[in-house]
Amino acid sequence: MNDLLAVMQLTDSAFPTGAFTHSFGLETAVQEGWVANGNQLTEWLVAYIKGSLIPMEGAALVWARHYASKRLQDRSRSVKPFDDQLQMIDQRLTVSRMARESREGAIKIGRRYLQIAQELYPLAGLQEYARWIEEKVCHGSSPVVHGWICSFLGVSPRITAVSFIYGGVNSLIQNAIRLMPIGQTEGQKVLARLLPVVEQEIDRLLADLPQPDQIFQRTIRQEIASMRHEQLYSRLFMS
Repeated sequence: MNDLLAVMQLTDSAFPTGAFTHSFGLETAVQEGWVANGNQLTEWLVAYIKGSLIPMEGAALVWARHYASKRLQDRSRSVKPFDDQLQMIDQRLTVSRMARESREGAIKIGRRYLQIAQELYPLAGLQEYARWIEEKVCHGSSPVVHGWICSFLGVSPRITAVSFIYGGVNSLIQNAIRLMPIGQTEGQKVLARLLPVVEQEIDRLLADLPQPDQIFQRTIRQEIASMRHEQLYSRLFMS
């Protein structure tokens, strides 16, 4: 139970990673009329879940948990093969984001998550990840941090994925409430409609997990919206 509570803290909307300042293209979609109500928001987020959160972040954090666990368990052996995989996952997550604002936003969130996680769990070994970033081997990625911490906490792959994906979806809905006249109640209705989608897609992911070098995303519309975001006349979010 304590481990579950710890994961709930890490994915709470009040956890200060700065995610509340990023819409990852949603602000463009709202301003340009692509997303104007709760139903359209649901459709937008379903596409984001199926096209990015699950096949990219979801797969990455499950593998990050796996390789971080290997580091913790096999201290008597060389950890370089596991480190190489963790570094590759970080790099692939970063270069998979085509839009500059989304890429930079994800790095900022990842580094902030890493900073706080190190203070909360100094024995988790995340200092090594911080060193890779300082040496410019890695960029900083929240799925890697989350998977690493969940391995330290002994959390299952399913809870690792569910907690992160739920936190990401909930964060975007809260940002949508700030952008659109839908209100908190409608926001919760959107979230309720998305929960079965999240569960189904996580089940599918864990049943057929892509290899780390096959992590991908296919949210072309969201990426285009993210690219157009920096040209908006007025902006509430950084991406």
